[in-house]
Amino acid sequence: MKRFMPGACAAAFILGSMAACPGQDIARKASGGTDTVTPGDLKADLSPAQYARIVKPIETRMAMAAKAMEPYEKEMQKPEAKRRQALLIACKEQAASHYFAASASARRGIPLVRKDSLKAALKEQYEEPNKQKAIDLYLELALDAHTGGDLRRAVGYYRQILAIDPENAQAKNALLKLAEQYRQAMKDARKPGGKGGGSDEDHSGYGYSRDWSSVGRFGF
Repeated sequence: MKRFMPGACAAAFILGSMAACPGQDIARKASGGTDTVTPGDLKADLSPAQYARIVKPIETRMAMAAKAMEPYEKEMQKPEAKRRQALLIACKEQAASHYFAASASARRGIPLVRKDSLKAALKEQYEEPNKQKAIDLYLELALDAHTGGDLRRAVGYYRQILAIDPENAQAKNALLKLAEQYRQAMKDARKPGGKGGGSDEDHSGYGYSRDWSSVGRFGF
């Protein structure tokens, strides 16, 4: 005796329909026929309690990041000579921290929703964009510190980027370059008549004076 699959799933199977079985939020791409998840509407599909628990903390962190950058925008309107660099740095650091917290909050929220469409929405609308904003800000800070000769701070920012994205090529390459420069400076310092790390001309490329002693404490 033949057995038949019950319900809507059986119908979809027999007819070869492109529609997925109930409970699956899978949509077909128009080209190629491969399955992809279409992000859902978090506000419409989540209950008010779920939205408050999952999405609101993310939005709060994003608002805090935007608030942290307000003094930065005002300061940047001043002539360059009058800008307070410490304030500009602090604003970016705070904003990057909030963006990363927003991304982490979104990542924690993904397992709390059942529908694939809502998981995709949290990832694509909140986790990934906020993660990238944090990386971009830390990268700006790292490059500014690096070119300004504050190698200790630069290393800290590059490592913060790698804590967020372990495969970030820019941060990896920058740290490798700093490590090589540090090793070369220490090698030159041991030469007879060495200058304790070499002159700027010996290891130029950035055009600043280097505090290699501080970089060495980061394990190069």
